[in-house]
Amino acid sequence: MSMRAIFRALLAAVFSVGLLFTAGTAPATADIVDRDTAPSLRFISYNVCGASSTCRTRDDAGKVEWRDAVVHTIDHWDADLVMLQEVCHGQWLMLREHLASRSGVKYDTAWGAALPSASGCKRWDPTPKTDEPGELRFGLAIFAKGGPGTIDLNSRRVTLLPEPTQAENRILLCAKATVDARTVRACNTHIDFNAPNTTAQTAEVATIAGDFANAGEPVVLAGDFNQQPKHPDMNPLYRHGKDTEGNLATGVFQEVDENDKSQFTKPDPVLEPDADPASGCEQSWDLCRSGEPTASKECSEHTTSKAKIDYIFLSHSWFTTVRGDSMECTDKVADHHLLRGAAAWEN
Repeated sequence: MSMRAIFRALLAAVFSVGLLFTAGTAPATADIVDRDTAPSLRFISYNVCGASSTCRTRDDAGKVEWRDAVVHTIDHWDADLVMLQEVCHGQWLMLREHLASRSGVKYDTAWGAALPSASGCKRWDPTPKTDEPGELRFGLAIFAKGGPGTIDLNSRRVTLLPEPTQAENRILLCAKATVDARTVRACNTHIDFNAPNTTAQTAEVATIAGDFANAGEPVVLAGDFNQQPKHPDMNPLYRHGKDTEGNLATGVFQEVDENDKSQFTKPDPVLEPDADPASGCEQSWDLCRSGEPTASKECSEHTTSKAKIDYIFLSHSWFTTVRGDSMECTDKVADHHLLRGAAAWEN
């Protein structure tokens, strides 16, 4: 066992609570975006695995630990906008009440239900041991740094996404929020993994968010897209680069982790024999449709391969100096890596 492995094992044994509160604060790879030097606009996207059978059920103390871990992650990054996916309504209430009522920095929030009921959300219901149906709604949440009114709830819009193949309902949640004294359009989504739905839903999200951007609004679009950066499905989002078939992107967005050169690769002729060589990225380039993996066995034994499937997209005309990191994770918070991003205003 390496010295690092021994050290990590020791930490796990002696400081298990400490590990919980550092979830989302340590970079998963060497490309470090330091919280003290990163651009001042800060964003988080996190699939928190609220109802999935692959994530554990918690007792009351465990629920508080989960809440405090997520809050610590938000505070550590000093996030302006936080987009959470796979959120049970009970989880959202815990976070909403804590972040709105605590002393110091507060957060406003918007909620959108993708499902009226998800059996896995029973674990987050205030009365889980009763036979009452309880509050089992399941969906998405946006948090914005600031007091009540930071999010314009009159602008809140929930769009049910197309479903060519019958599957779990998916939505896009958008609302106007104040970030650094400017109004931005914050959008959050979780795309279905079934191929026809992935294509149709990503295209719909790109159209809606792109329309906001083309109308002159600063847009922050985040979520779990269940797709990799160079897949053709992502062309309507990215403003640059080619997909694995050699087709150009057609979107208006940049992604926070697109300049991490440790992820600039070319197609492997053995593993990706059908990929167009033009979809590769040279180390001399400034941008690449790429990024650190956000799904891996490190977070869940049920994950079959490493892949970037979580994103924070920013409208190109309003933001610059984008930075992003996929963070280390523990089984105490979620089954995805937390993705954090940073940027500066273009002007």
